[in-house]
Amino acid sequence: MDDLNNVTAAQDAGDAVGVLSPSSFPSCPVCCGSAATPPSSPRHWFVAYVGHNTEKASRDRLEQLGYEAFVASQKEMHVWRNGKRKKIERIVITTYVFVYVTEQERRAVVNLPFIKSFLVNKAGTPSPLGRRPLAVIPDRQMELLRTMLRDESDPVRFTSAAFSLGDTVRVLGWEQTGFQGHVVRLRGDNAPYVGIRIDNLGCAYMEIAPDRLEIIQKATA
Repeated sequence: MDDLNNVTAAQDAGDAVGVLSPSSFPSCPVCCGSAATPPSSPRHWFVAYVGHNTEKASRDRLEQLGYEAFVASQKEMHVWRNGKRKKIERIVITTYVFVYVTEQERRAVVNLPFIKSFLVNKAGTPSPLGRRPLAVIPDRQMELLRTMLRDESDPVRFTSAAFSLGDTVRVLGWEQTGFQGHVVRLRGDNAPYVGIRIDNLGCAYMEIAPDRLEIIQKATA
């Protein structure tokens, strides 16, 4: 919980970490910490980076300040060693809190002591100063994510790797064997089946958890 008590965002950092130089924009009441100031621009879903195990506490603090915040979590039944069963809130996407704010409100949020930075769109075009634009999550994707997380019948998992058929992959933990395979099938949740071809016979394949795979080469279109 130390991350909630220490200021981690540097005041002179650039857009890449979600902190904007004070000289780049005119001062406004929102930058002084008021979340109630009427927005002058549309709200978007930004992704704030927070300390490990502080996701829910950070969300609660943001909501107390009047911001709309969301943590990707799912309710599930946990069985303790003594056999006791209890429903818990499991964090699906760790160290991130989604915040629905205007750009001016975001500038105030990034200066809160428990917010480290904002996620950057690595595929975005850099500015003349070499800074990448901030990542913005489309409203529709947020709606779909919320729908998945509300369904408690099946656990939701998350991977940052997007697999495609034909991708060449390596299995983590099998490095000494030199094993390399190809994604031969994908389930609806992007869970890959990795296979090796046996000449004149066919293809042996198995389902492997996405977090155990490393993409070596993406399949060509």
